[in-house]
Amino acid sequence: MLAFDADPVLREARTLADERRRVRRALAAAAGQAEAAEHRADLEAVEARLSTILGDADSRELVEDALDERARVLRTAVAAQRERAARTARLAAADAIVARAVAAGRAPTAAEGVRARELRAAAQVVPENGWRSAVSTADRRDAVLEALGTLRLRRATRQLRGGLLETDQMRGIISEALPAVLRGDPVLLVGETGGAKTALAEHLSRLAVGADPEFVSGYGDITGAQLIGTHELRAEAGATVSVFVPGPLLRAMAEGRPVILDELNAMPAEFLKRLNRVLQLRPGDVFSVQEDAGRELRIAAGFAILATANEQTPHRYRGLDRLSAELVNRFGANAYRVHYPDTGLGYEEFPAENALLAAAAVVDERGELPPELGVDELFRVARAAFISQQVFSGEHGEGFGAYVSTEREIDGRPGLEEAVLAPRTLVAILQKVAGSAGAVSLDRALTRFVEGVMHREDRRVLALILQGQGFRIG
Repeated sequence: MLAFDADPVLREARTLADERRRVRRALAAAAGQAEAAEHRADLEAVEARLSTILGDADSRELVEDALDERARVLRTAVAAQRERAARTARLAAADAIVARAVAAGRAPTAAEGVRARELRAAAQVVPENGWRSAVSTADRRDAVLEALGTLRLRRATRQLRGGLLETDQMRGIISEALPAVLRGDPVLLVGETGGAKTALAEHLSRLAVGADPEFVSGYGDITGAQLIGTHELRAEAGATVSVFVPGPLLRAMAEGRPVILDELNAMPAEFLKRLNRVLQLRPGDVFSVQEDAGRELRIAAGFAILATANEQTPHRYRGLDRLSAELVNRFGANAYRVHYPDTGLGYEEFPAENALLAAAAVVDERGELPPELGVDELFRVARAAFISQQVFSGEHGEGFGAYVSTEREIDGRPGLEEAVLAPRTLVAILQKVAGSAGAVSLDRALTRFVEGVMHREDRRVLALILQGQGFRIG
């Protein structure tokens, strides 16, 4: 908190309190008596220094005042968080009213429509005498904003560990796509590599049915048998018999769960032709299983198909075929383009979503950064990631064009063809640094990333982007 940054005594007291917490955790996890003895000695030294500080009357009064102010700030921040949570809950309740009607295959009643509108209107009301009335000074305002930032970061960390950072873009897609999944309509998510399409599909599946989806990867020579099922020879009562074993599609149909078709445009054309018919099926329909002698299977509620596909970009994603208009039309209005974080920002603007993702990837349960990474480094690598993502996706507005070679510009190609500091790559690099206990610097991790890029021109552009943000590459 700002109160503890204002005075050297307070800064030391906070540093010691944080170190005491870390040593206690290390002591609890000690593997043997020797290690435990080391941690106990460290703990005694830290507590002795804290006792010395608090033994001075002036220092103790300073710390107590700072703790009182911190408590006030936290209460105000929590009140602000609760107000926001109440607003979110009202909006979610309004969406749930519509979703329930959709899941039941009916239109909302007039009364349901009124309740949904009332909830959305109530969510926009700012309470009088709320938490804002407690923000009486500029210092208190700054401290509350800092506390709110920490709470937001902790929430983002929980979301990321759960599989998906819920940015405004993601929340918008979820709000639109979830009713379609509940109806059993197919959903298509299209975007560039590493943009969290698969994570979004998994999140939608769990929201819809509260269970993990079936999963089919498009890479490789996948066949209809791998999706639907195949016969296997088994020994039963001393004889060898042929038994039909359902594949992920049939399991999802029978159990009422979504199935994710990951990288749809990497699947063979003959496979996609068979899929055309499957995409027309809905819960309650009957599917004739040709592979199992025409056995009929009634599709359970909860079944839906969620597909992901990479952008159809020239010079990129080798082995991908263009999806036919017939196939894409099966998704109707339920095709969504998943953009990289911060898409649409100008070159000079701060990439808040990339920065939040970077911080959420490495902070601890209290929302604090590891000692191996500083705020400045996180902001710089988040900006480098943002620039690389825009250059990779062909957003060549003012500022981004500096990273596109003349040859590529003439050919209409993006400035990066095969490599990008995508969101999942950014997370992996930062977690490598944070988990190295100081053995791997961010400069070194980024250098390793660039060195691993196979495309020479892409290596040059990525190095240029990273060096432009102050990183030493090479």
